[in-house]
Amino acid sequence: MKKMVILPFVALAFGIGAGAQSISNPAENAFLENGYVRVGEVQSISRNNVGAASFLFPSGDKLVTGLHSSISSEEFLGGLKPVNSEYNQIDYNLVSYGWKGRACGFHTFAVGARANYGLSVPKEIFQILKTGTTQSPYDLSSLRAFGNAYGEIAYGYSLPLGDNFSVGSRVKLLVGLNSVDLVARQFALAMTEKQYTLDLDADIDLTNRSKKIGTDDTGHLDYTSFSGKGKLGAPTGGGLAFDLGFVWKPVDGFSLSASVLDAGGIFWYYGNAGTSSGSYAFEGLKGLTTEEFEKDKLMAKIKGVGNELLNVIKPKAVDGRFKFKSIPLNANLKAGYAMPFWRNLSIDAYGFYTGYSYCAPYWEARGGLSLDFPHCFRLGASAGGGAYGFVYSANGSIEFQSFKLYASFENGVGGTIPYEGTPLKANNKTVLIGLVYLIK
Repeated sequence: MKKMVILPFVALAFGIGAGAQSISNPAENAFLENGYVRVGEVQSISRNNVGAASFLFPSGDKLVTGLHSSISSEEFLGGLKPVNSEYNQIDYNLVSYGWKGRACGFHTFAVGARANYGLSVPKEIFQILKTGTTQSPYDLSSLRAFGNAYGEIAYGYSLPLGDNFSVGSRVKLLVGLNSVDLVARQFALAMTEKQYTLDLDADIDLTNRSKKIGTDDTGHLDYTSFSGKGKLGAPTGGGLAFDLGFVWKPVDGFSLSASVLDAGGIFWYYGNAGTSSGSYAFEGLKGLTTEEFEKDKLMAKIKGVGNELLNVIKPKAVDGRFKFKSIPLNANLKAGYAMPFWRNLSIDAYGFYTGYSYCAPYWEARGGLSLDFPHCFRLGASAGGGAYGFVYSANGSIEFQSFKLYASFENGVGGTIPYEGTPLKANNKTVLIGLVYLIK
């Protein structure tokens, strides 16, 4: 028994991906005989299509950024993407309850919350900082920053159709809590040695019903003036999303499943809204080294640049407005085959696709093995490739009496900056952990 307790934590130490993300196929519960209560499931996702190794370079006995004079333009700019993005997501399942219906279906009810945020920066930004006026004009319209937080109340139902096929669906009521979106419809910069000209058409949208950004005498948003208390306040948006899926077992030992999840979105009310146009010029941080990654120095630089931007590109205040934003859409496909000589061992193949309305889509395809001893423990591992290159994953679960603890980890290969945790290469890092109480 002692070994059985240790095994899942070994799996967590190694770090599944598509099969273990908190993205459940609503048809998988159709053949369950007993109910369950799931509490405190947490999932963290971090995706970046370009890592720190594209920005940091050795120079003598230290590291410098690609903007340093010792690094050539070809070496620095050649390692960047047309659009360089970072995406982060945190999902929290407060409680889920599943129960067998009086007929043959299975019901689920869940309450949770999600937050996602990210940034997309066009390659041209770094080209301007590095080479100055060698090319003009520059198209910077893919520059974007966003963040959302919302709650979910979900009801699902799955139904077996015969002994080998099941379908399921789930409807989710989405309650918007807070959102910020900075997006440019047009952002062109023309440059000469004497003059920088910026052609800008952009929206700045922030929710908050309880705290209002003030305006100055010219009708522009004044970020030094606020009214109201800094409380979360009333919901700032509402919407719906739907999940659909099926599970098919055409022959003994083989299963095929697919699902489309989170098809929908939220109508946000942006009480603090502005439209921007103006001109701005800057030189960049050409002497930046890793010594300035220290928190105080880095935050001071970010704050200084931010204040300068807000003073130059001053958003014109507009009345509160509604906007529809879709949430990340997920599509999943999985196949598994239990070995005829030992049913506890299975080979698996799976892939998933995530589409966003605010950054580039992400996909993965992997194959793996799993070892499953029902009512005791399960271990699995996989490897494959995706939008950002090679990825590996592992998962584990242990069942003790009526409790089941599960965890998973996936990542790319390439290492991180010591003591910083910043990935050196593009990757998708996902961590999931949760606890289920099985009603027997």
